[in-house]
Amino acid sequence: MRKGICCLIAIVLLGTLTGCQFKDIDKRSFVLAIGVDRPEDPNQRDQYEVTLKMAIPEGDPTKRSQEAVIITEIAKSVPEAIRLIKSKIDKEPDFSHCKVMVFGESFARDNIVSMTDWTARRRDIQLIMYVAVGKPSAKEVVNMQTKSERLPGNALILSLGTEGTESPFITTIYSFDLHRRVNERGMDPLMPVVEAKKPDMLVIDKVALFDKKKMVSILSPDETRMLNLLRTRNLRTSFHIEAEGQKIDYNLESSRPKYRIKTGKNGKAVIAYKLSGKAMIETNEEGAKMDGLQMKEASKAASKRWEEDSMKLLKKVQSLGVDPFGWGLRYTSRNWNNNTELKQWQQLYPEAEFQVKANVKIQYSGMIR
Repeated sequence: MRKGICCLIAIVLLGTLTGCQFKDIDKRSFVLAIGVDRPEDPNQRDQYEVTLKMAIPEGDPTKRSQEAVIITEIAKSVPEAIRLIKSKIDKEPDFSHCKVMVFGESFARDNIVSMTDWTARRRDIQLIMYVAVGKPSAKEVVNMQTKSERLPGNALILSLGTEGTESPFITTIYSFDLHRRVNERGMDPLMPVVEAKKPDMLVIDKVALFDKKKMVSILSPDETRMLNLLRTRNLRTSFHIEAEGQKIDYNLESSRPKYRIKTGKNGKAVIAYKLSGKAMIETNEEGAKMDGLQMKEASKAASKRWEEDSMKLLKKVQSLGVDPFGWGLRYTSRNWNNNTELKQWQQLYPEAEFQVKANVKIQYSGMIR
């Protein structure tokens, strides 16, 4: 009797098992980058122009002959565009290795919420892929293949991440962070801007600021560098200053931004920043010797420049009505009335005041051989 019951249970459990839907690697096309634009045709402005950059597996990954398959389709939704693309290729698109998603400038100025929602819901897309704004369009950026690119899409992957170049003008944003910023109270999205330059160059030196839905402004390269200085620690960059009649470039070896939100005497919110950094002289156009007194004066000039540039940037961000730094999230995390804290911050932020105190120490005059 016991054996019969066990056999019956085993037979029933077999019905719960699923078959394997795995397809061999030679029957797959790996999508490495996705571009999303609004079509140029005015009659199709409410549709999606989706571009996929796919790699075909080959035996030797070091071969320069590897070429990407790039297919573009226009449809009323992204899933529909993907299904139409499937009818144009003989292999199944695989999104598990997708590392970059590019939003065209026209699409970014419209509404990015639908795409962030799609990437978060689709099971085979990893949320650690990089996101960026493509200029003039995502299609041109995704189609670009630089001479240094050995694998399809690798130039974008190395540039937007930290595995390759380390630039103070590049703001690395992952798709999970973008989705969080779109939905989280008290912070707004931002993305790097990738510009396609003919014939084969990708330039990334600006950042785009968003409200919860669309792009509202693109910062200049200098503003982008200052934004990264205020957001991250140990930014690797250099700055140019004039001190005591000498034109000096110094290399930043370490940096640390800190801020707190306090209440001023007039009842307004005050966002107080403290910036610290250690640096060394990289060039001195006059060629004069740098002693301790001159480096001290150069440190004062560098600190003053940081304070001025930071204040300009912070006031510009405030005037745009966006919050890429997460000040609102910081404020609500330290106020305990969930029913009123966000409304209070929305009333305080437009009139908030800024204070910036910078302390740059130039400690080394550089090696003179």
